[in-house]
Amino acid sequence: MTEQAVGRRERKKEETKRRIYVAALELFHEKGFERTTVDEITERADVAKGTFFNYFPHKESVLTYLSEEWLKRVEEQAAHRHELSADRITALFTAVASAYGENRSLTHLVVTAGMQQMFCPEDRQTRSRFVALVNEAIAEGQASGEFRGDLPPHTIFLALGAAFMGTLFWWAGHRHPSDLAAPQPDVSLEASIRSQLRLIYDGIRAADGGRVRG
Repeated sequence: MTEQAVGRRERKKEETKRRIYVAALELFHEKGFERTTVDEITERADVAKGTFFNYFPHKESVLTYLSEEWLKRVEEQAAHRHELSADRITALFTAVASAYGENRSLTHLVVTAGMQQMFCPEDRQTRSRFVALVNEAIAEGQASGEFRGDLPPHTIFLALGAAFMGTLFWWAGHRHPSDLAAPQPDVSLEASIRSQLRLIYDGIRAADGGRVRG
């Protein structure tokens, strides 16, 4: 088979996978994740049921694929160098927040399904790549004296991760932290994440370290 033929076949496979993915997301929006069946997805995408399973082992894999798409943004952001580790960490988390922030209902779906699939090997693999990027920045911050050296790196990561996930969960289910009391202007997920991370930096900043920007 010629190189041109191989390239054409690969493009066709990617187009088919993308068509299934788009059809699945449309149905998730219309009917909800739990009420959507694989049969409905394949009908919408105009493919055989077996074709679906060639690309996605199970329905939840569609959301894993979406998470993978979003993670690519984070890895692109990681390629940019920053003067301070705090700036680098903020860029990583806000890259995720930017992707999630594009569609609140889809984010709610991904977060809910992600919690249900917390111990799925595929999800762990995707998360581990993000964890590695953040841990690298933490290690650099401690080595440079920007962050406190008396804290185990995993403690710092847990604090950062808890701030991010807590804000993400809240944002996915509500419009604004004060909306229970009275209607307020909406706040972007990205802005909310930045403000929460600044609080964490106040706690992990070394006493004689450099200035940490949020």
